[in-house]
Amino acid sequence: MMPVRPRLGQHFLSDRSALERIAAASARPGDTVIEIGPGRGALTRPLLRRAHRVIAVELDDGLAAELSGRCGHPRNLEVVRGNILDLDLRRILKDRDPSRSVMAGNLPYYVTSPIVRSALASARLIRSATFLVQEEVADRIVAKPGSRSFGYLSCLCQLHSKPAKLFSLGPAAFSPPPKVRSAAIRLAMRQGSPPEGLLSFLRACFRSPRKTLRNNLAGRYSRSRLAADKCSGLRAQQLGLAELAAMWERLEAQDPRTPTTTRSVHVGC
Repeated sequence: MMPVRPRLGQHFLSDRSALERIAAASARPGDTVIEIGPGRGALTRPLLRRAHRVIAVELDDGLAAELSGRCGHPRNLEVVRGNILDLDLRRILKDRDPSRSVMAGNLPYYVTSPIVRSALASARLIRSATFLVQEEVADRIVAKPGSRSFGYLSCLCQLHSKPAKLFSLGPAAFSPPPKVRSAAIRLAMRQGSPPEGLLSFLRACFRSPRKTLRNNLAGRYSRSRLAADKCSGLRAQQLGLAELAAMWERLEAQDPRTPTTTRSVHVGC
């Protein structure tokens, strides 16, 4: 048996019911699944039973070498050795129907946010992404305005996708058990991409969560324009995503230091 390597954040999910639920939420017949960090194949096997093809991306060379054998050398499994953050998904998913391509995985805690952001950046290539993550991160992704968890990650995920928290798991579901709870999330990707200007605006809005929008946006827009905006005295967490997008449109359209252009941002619920 391959030893566990804590530096890679390896906490293997051993709860069979949870594995089946994640596989069912991830894949349909005919799908191509990009599985991130298959480890010993616990999730790979139920994915193989449900999907047309599984492309398993594993960073650990030893685990990658053993994966096909652990799964019985299935014809619909392709093992890719490497870091998912370094791979060109456009090449891997070349000529594949985005409506039949998905991502799934039990993500290492230390690299969860970069992988989620990478999945969102690939929204045009995939239908959805279903991940097992630290519950605190899952709560941030699905957070609503007014909660402590609502922040830039919430906005980013909700602009690119329709996120849902599926279920929670305690440490006993893993080997070795982590020190925190985990949760399964599903990101159903939206069509189209939000403007980069809006994303930059939202990053600035949440730069210092305890500060008002007037303070966080100082230097980005004129002082007089910020003072005149009805929302500038609030904190970013107090506004919904649609309200923040509307504020961005107002400031961009009317601030004398920015070009006057017509912008229209659709924020789904």
